[in-house]
Amino acid sequence: MQKKWLRYPLFVLLLPLFFVFHGYVENYYFMNWGDCWSLLGMYTAGAIVVYLLAFLLMRDQMKAAVFTGYLLAIYFFFGALHDFLRRHNFFLDKYSLLLPTLLLLTVLTAWYIKKRPSFPRLPLFLNSLLLLYILWDAGLLMGKALEKQQSLPVDYSLSSTPAARCDSCPRPDIYLIVFDEYTNSRTLKDIYHYDNSSFDSFLVNEGFHIQRNSHSNYGATLLSMSSMLNYSYLNHMEGITFRNYKDMLDAIAKNKVVNFLYARGYSVINNSPFDLPGHPSARDLPFIPVKGRLISNRTLLNYIIRDMERSMKTLLIGELRFAAGEEAKADRLNRYELEQTKTVSRTESHRPRFVYAHLMMPHPPYLYDSLQHRRDPQDIVAHLDEAHPGYYLGYIPYTNVCARDLISTIKKNTGGKAIIIFMSDHGFRYAPEGKITPYFFDNQNAIYLPDGDYHPFYDSISNVNEFRVLFNKLFRQDLPVLKDSSIYLIDKEL
Repeated sequence: MQKKWLRYPLFVLLLPLFFVFHGYVENYYFMNWGDCWSLLGMYTAGAIVVYLLAFLLMRDQMKAAVFTGYLLAIYFFFGALHDFLRRHNFFLDKYSLLLPTLLLLTVLTAWYIKKRPSFPRLPLFLNSLLLLYILWDAGLLMGKALEKQQSLPVDYSLSSTPAARCDSCPRPDIYLIVFDEYTNSRTLKDIYHYDNSSFDSFLVNEGFHIQRNSHSNYGATLLSMSSMLNYSYLNHMEGITFRNYKDMLDAIAKNKVVNFLYARGYSVINNSPFDLPGHPSARDLPFIPVKGRLISNRTLLNYIIRDMERSMKTLLIGELRFAAGEEAKADRLNRYELEQTKTVSRTESHRPRFVYAHLMMPHPPYLYDSLQHRRDPQDIVAHLDEAHPGYYLGYIPYTNVCARDLISTIKKNTGGKAIIIFMSDHGFRYAPEGKITPYFFDNQNAIYLPDGDYHPFYDSISNVNEFRVLFNKLFRQDLPVLKDSSIYLIDKEL
């Protein structure tokens, strides 16, 4: 057995496997194993290419494997090394010193490996060590998987989807338009002394029914949307931890609303940052890094790109303009989603459609003032804190212009035959002196129904009941209306 280990330096292939598998286990609550396959294939192919190039240099299979292992270790674990140096304020954390030092070490290591006669014990040691690490991670993975099975946030299985059919029921297009963190007009007036009545009048004139005392069930986007799209409260949660984020993303990616509509012949248009059943998002979440980037971001190349790009841009355009440019990405994403949703409303379809758009406004960054002018870069950077009522209220006029244009366009292009749900996931999370208030949950909620029959939509409806009431009315279901409650969960990772 020992001779076999010596003859086959498996560590060249085990290193990419360990790096990807360890990253997956470490970020288990944020990603799926399917997100790792392309990354593993790319790194494995890269390891083989590096080995072949090293063989041309070393002219010896074992020496080429050892040098390849060294290069892969530097590449894969550079992020951990750089973070360690920076955390301990070690002078080598500067790229101007660290990169030349690594280059010098690489040259010396290549010279040493080439001059050394052989490495009789090193392959066995590295193979065994990496296998032990992989087995250890496998044990950790099993523990996390068992813990997850015991505490799913919602029951989103297909078996829980209502089975009642209604072949004669109409199947209009349904537009779910979510404006993130948009507080309802009553709270804006009573608490923040902001008059939003002109926007309410616009909604009423367009035929909407406003649920003026609506509230969300949770005070954060992921919690609220995973609950709403599964028309269920979140189970087994006393606080928010890293594991919950992945569970909630899974709950949205398998949600009941979309599966219910699929079963009734609907197609789905996803203009949101979340994956939906059969329709992954076209963009990353703005608040959580997801998928393979959680692993690849730790490598040498990605660290250099991340840090050097920022350094070069700040050198050329300045720190304030760079920061403002980064925050302005949210504005471009909002514009993109608005245009995509309006484009969908212009196109005809042989199947009814469920269209979900999620706009990050009036959620920060507050890029526009009360006159709808772009704020100065210094203003944007200095007031990124969402707990700033003045800047939040100043962003509402621009938000209303976007909402008016989107709603009017959808109604015009669909001839008023589409259902439009205009709402927010939660209210403005302003906590003076750190005190949690009920106003966190006071959200916008208005619905347009082509038939004008709004009697099931009671004034104090909460997000968890929105689709229960809609499906009961539209498809003659018998879903019980749940008790409307708001639950504040503490983020235990902060």
